[in-house]
Amino acid sequence: MWKEEFGKNPFRFSDEHSEKVHWDGMASQFRRWMDVDDYPAVLLQHIKLKKEWSVLDVGCGTGAVALQAAKRAARVTALDISGEMLGILRQDAKKQGISNVTCMCRSWDDVVVGRDIKPHDVVIASRSVGRSDDLKGTLEKIDSAALKYVYLTVWGGGERGHAKGVRTALGKPYRDVPDHMYVFNILHQMGIRPNVRQLECHSRLIYVSLDDAVESSKRSLGPISGDEETVVRDYLNRTLLRLEDGTLEVPDNRPVWSLFWWKK
Repeated sequence: MWKEEFGKNPFRFSDEHSEKVHWDGMASQFRRWMDVDDYPAVLLQHIKLKKEWSVLDVGCGTGAVALQAAKRAARVTALDISGEMLGILRQDAKKQGISNVTCMCRSWDDVVVGRDIKPHDVVIASRSVGRSDDLKGTLEKIDSAALKYVYLTVWGGGERGHAKGVRTALGKPYRDVPDHMYVFNILHQMGIRPNVRQLECHSRLIYVSLDDAVESSKRSLGPISGDEETVVRDYLNRTLLRLEDGTLEVPDNRPVWSLFWWKK
């Protein structure tokens, strides 16, 4: 059932290369978003760490979670498919004087636990497990990589209003990403009874300009015509909030993420 739903997911990638290109292109913007997003802090409140523990952050992005975890643990392995994302993480680690983070530029699908990476005390998969058509395999690998605890977050359900608005303006159908119940059911089939908590966050999506917002939408939509780009630009110009510093913000962006965690 997951593979069927994943195939309908408008945010899926056709192959590993297109995924890498997408996240490389998003890196600087993603870093700006993390500066004003309370999600990392909300998540970290629920993660148990000790000074002597090791942490693996799967799909770490620019390191908003990994760098904070490094301040509370012995060492962190930060894994991501995007070299640009990891480049920003390294820069921020240097600025903050953090030296116990090792970066690994790989797709989690290609990693073999025990060969490419050793098990860690804690595995964190923050908003990253829903990007594979083999969800069960992804979850089994994450579980096998953890010695003490696993923490993962997935979409908690509901519409992504901004993404829906853009597609509706274009006359394109909107289908939301599969939600947390798929993960819960697969974990249950695996014999894992996870703890579950809904994380309500105020995730601010800010663009430096209208052009920036349009390019971001185009990365999510895929190839569009010149006329369609005009429609997208008009929609964004009408709906984005203009801030005092000239930047633009997506209104009322309050996503709900489902946190799953279990003890090994």
